[in-house]
Amino acid sequence: MGSHYRQFSSVAMAAEVLESRWTLLIVRELCLGSKHFNDIRKGVPKMSPTLLSKRLKELEWHGILKRVESPMGSRKSEYVLTQAGIELFDVINAIGSWGKRWIDMRHNLDSAKENLLIWDIRRNLRMEYFPMNSAVLQINITDVPKKTSNWWFIFDGKERPDVGYLDPSLDVDLYIETSLSSLTKVWLGESPLATERKAGTLQIEGSQKMIETFESWFGVNNFAAIPKFSIDS
Repeated sequence: MGSHYRQFSSVAMAAEVLESRWTLLIVRELCLGSKHFNDIRKGVPKMSPTLLSKRLKELEWHGILKRVESPMGSRKSEYVLTQAGIELFDVINAIGSWGKRWIDMRHNLDSAKENLLIWDIRRNLRMEYFPMNSAVLQINITDVPKKTSNWWFIFDGKERPDVGYLDPSLDVDLYIETSLSSLTKVWLGESPLATERKAGTLQIEGSQKMIETFESWFGVNNFAAIPKFSIDS
């Protein structure tokens, strides 16, 4: 199930459990609230279903998560963190903060994927500040393949909106046109929204109420506020 260092060090023993490829990212998804297999997959889209299933079983074997039946009679299973898994939240937060502070983001911006960005945006929306009971948001990303260039967020009073790249044929209340790098920079806190709008790389049109409150409900990545340090500092 991973490397065996044969050391009594607690760091080595923890590494044996957590260092397998994708494992920490799966834990990240669980910490962020994903409970179903398909939801976890959206956060690790390049991971095969077979490998994801294997890693989930390993985490269950180590007592980091447990598999339970979904409530309300659903046939779907849920993956729920145990106390051991919940304590990893601080570990994920510390690693993410360190990465934002010290790792050069330029390569990540160049290789960003629109589906992963949209999924991260969806789960971090600050719905308590959303100004309307129902609305449709369309994001048009101009420099990605046509099939996944348009994304619709359908807000209908749920905790989180439904999101997809198939046109729902609904009136759009807020329309955003942007490049992938521009939206990614805003989301990661690498560039202010006002800067991208002034440069014309991110345009917003539609409901004045949604535009005026946009930054309060659209939010940013969990680590956006972490200041960037120079590796030489």
